[in-house]
Amino acid sequence: MKKHIFYLSALLMTFFVLSTGFAQAQNKELNQDKNSYYFFKVMNTDFEATIVRVKESLKEQGFGVVSEINMQQKLTQATGKEMDPYIIIGACNPKGAYEALQIDAHIGLMLPCNVIVRDLGNNRVEVAAINPVKTMSSLKNKKMNVLAEEIASKLQLVIANL
Repeated sequence: MKKHIFYLSALLMTFFVLSTGFAQAQNKELNQDKNSYYFFKVMNTDFEATIVRVKESLKEQGFGVVSEINMQQKLTQATGKEMDPYIIIGACNPKGAYEALQIDAHIGLMLPCNVIVRDLGNNRVEVAAINPVKTMSSLKNKKMNVLAEEIASKLQLVIANL
């Protein structure tokens, strides 16, 4: 009987260790750490197709694309140095931006919400979005913090839905 309990305990411990490792691996794929200044996800996918999907996902969450900067192109032209494909997408949630501007007229200095798409090579692409909760916390404004949490939730869904 003791032998069976030992084996059962060992089996349960092995299952726990494996499942914990699996959960940690999944969390690395979608980082939603509220203490970080960004959320990210790494995927096995095509760079250009990812850009299209990010824009679709932003639209699904009520964001419009107000800017797109091809950092690879701009920095290669400016420095003559090569770099991997890297796009910055400026995303704006009009309702959230309006509310933010009503709270603080200078908040435009921190807008729009940036999302990056960067080619990691070997058909791996990272998508990351700014965490407004972390960036807006420096304002120490309760109304802005509530709004930042709402926008952060939407950006987390953008990343999660890719």
